Amino acid sequence: VIDAAPGGHGYKNKKNLYEPRNLPAIYQGGESTIGAEAVSDLLFNSRANYELAIGKPHVMQGSCNVTGMGRILEPLREKFGDNLIRFDVTLVRRWADIEQTDKKLSDTIEMTEKPHHGDDVKLYFGKDAPLYVRAIKVPTRQMHLHIMDIRFKDIAPKPSEIHELFTNEFGVATLWTAKGTKDVRDYAQSMGFNFTDTNMIHIHANMTTSIGDTVQMMYSDDQTGIVIPENHMLMQAMLFEKSYAEAFAHTESIFHMVEKKQKLQEHFAKSD
Repeated sequence: VIDAAPGGHGYKNKKNLYEPRNLPAIYQGGESTIGAEAVSDLLFNSRANYELAIGKPHVMQGSCNVTGMGRILEPLREKFGDNLIRFDVTLVRRWADIEQTDKKLSDTIEMTEKPHHGDDVKLYFGKDAPLYVRAIKVPTRQMHLHIMDIRFKDIAPKPSEIHELFTNEFGVATLWTAKGTKDVRDYAQSMGFNFTDTNMIHIHANMTTSIGDTVQMMYSDDQTGIVIPENHMLMQAMLFEKSYAEAFAHTESIFHMVEKKQKLQEHFAKSD
C-alpha cells in the first residue's frame, strides 16, 4: 500500500489496517520515523540509502523538499567529503500544489517555526551533519525554491566545478535562462510526456556564486512530482528486492527523466 492519508493518519492505518493483514506499506511526508507514532525506522532517499529499504515491510518516503535536498547533498558529500564545513538552506516553499484548487493562496509570506525538513534530512544524511534549515511559505503554486550556502574548509570550488558534479546526476537538471519557476513548469507541460511534472530538481546555474570559502546555489524542486519516481524506486526495493540499477532502469522506462533532463537543459541552455 502507498499510504497517502493526511499527516498522522498513516500511523493509525499501520496499526489498524496494514500490520493486522501483514501488508507492506509506504508512508508519505507528514508522518514520522521517531517517537511513539513512528511509522518506520527508515526515511527513504534513493540517492542516499536505497539498499537499506530492500525487503523492509514499512518505510517512510521523504517529502518533496527532503527528497530534493538529498539529490544535492549526497553528490557534494561524495565529491568533497571532509572539506565540507556547513550547509545553510533556506526553503522557499510553495503555498499549495497546482491540483489543490480548493486551497486559496494567502497574500502573505509565512514563516515556518522549527521546520521538520532539516531533522528529516539528517535521518539519511547523518544526525550530526552540519545542516541548518529555515523555511518560509510564499503565495505560489509553482514549485519550491531552495537557497543553499555551502561552506568549505579552504577556498570554495568554482561554480563550474559545482555544475560539473551534476552533469550525469539522475533527477538534477542544470538550467541557465529560466527567469522563474513558472518558466520551468510551463515548458514541462509542453514537452509531450504522459507526466507533465519534471520529476526532478533544477539548478539555476546563473545564480551560482563562489566567494571565499562559500558557494551559494539555488535550485527549484518539482514539489509532488519529485516524490512519485521515488515511490516507484522504493516499491521495487521493498517488494521485489531489486538492485539499485534494476530499479533505476525500470523507473526511467516509466518517467523518461533522462530525456526530460536533456530537453530542459537544451531549452534553458546558456546563451552564447
